[in-house]
Amino acid sequence: MAFDFGKAGKAIGAVFDTDFVDIRRNVKGALKEIYSNVPCHVSFASSDNPDPKTVDVKPIIQSLTVHCGTWVDIQNDDFIVVKKMGSGGEVLKAYSGRCGNPVMSQGRQKVSVAMNATESEEPTPAPPKKSATVTVSYLCDGEDVQDAAEFKAEVGSRFEMFAPKVEGYEPIGCTVDGEERTGTAAEIAEVSEGGHEVEFLYEVKATADYFRFLENGLYTKDDGSLAFGWHLFKKIPVVSLSVEHGGILRVKCEDLKFSHPETGGILAVRLGERIALMPAYVFAEIKEVEEREDGYVTFTAVVFAPTQEERDAYIAGWYDD
Repeated sequence: MAFDFGKAGKAIGAVFDTDFVDIRRNVKGALKEIYSNVPCHVSFASSDNPDPKTVDVKPIIQSLTVHCGTWVDIQNDDFIVVKKMGSGGEVLKAYSGRCGNPVMSQGRQKVSVAMNATESEEPTPAPPKKSATVTVSYLCDGEDVQDAAEFKAEVGSRFEMFAPKVEGYEPIGCTVDGEERTGTAAEIAEVSEGGHEVEFLYEVKATADYFRFLENGLYTKDDGSLAFGWHLFKKIPVVSLSVEHGGILRVKCEDLKFSHPETGGILAVRLGERIALMPAYVFAEIKEVEEREDGYVTFTAVVFAPTQEERDAYIAGWYDD
């Protein structure tokens, strides 16, 4: 049985063709790019001995050899720009010059290039490494707890991501492409070209250990930008929490009083203030201040059903400290 050199050439190219070459041809007196970013392998045909006339400038590599697939149309006197690539996909160095006639074998071809510093060496930008999309969702009982996100990962690389912290929820597991994984870390040993689906699974935290004031107006986001609307402001630790007859909440916390830096409004535990007990997202309105003693305050509050805008209030965590 005859040996298939074409398949052998493709196999060699898949492993060794980590560089790129642009091919420009003289068309009606001007160089025209025929190919750009053709995968190839570059080898240097001579040592970089310095030219005595330019020894103070740089050593000169006199020639190099470009190895590529047989399908590439290379002709004598084509102008070649070669990009020697690093392992991270960056261009380490570009070389240019005029090539001779290619030498063809059954599976590969090669061509010698005489370096010519008088020609332009500006290469076409190297293509990015092939990437795939990893779509990540964050779910509690099938509902989104925050917006899904997309991440780019290099095909063939390893991808790992831990379940992020989502206020009000505890991570309990994850799936990768529908397959349940142990723990809350999603790991893909080798990213495939078709991409992947990751789902982090959460449950609502059972107890409330702090609350935030529910405010509507101007505020500053964690990234420093200004916004206007509903926001949950300042983390106030809860010392004790109990549910009384009729569902009335009795809460004890440190007796704090401070001003909102954007609106100038005074925030404190007082009648009518609306709060969100966290991390369970229980919205309540303060009905009575029962006691203030030794720097602490005890109050009662009644739960109310927030509007969707109130439930989606931005958490202004930057002011917690």
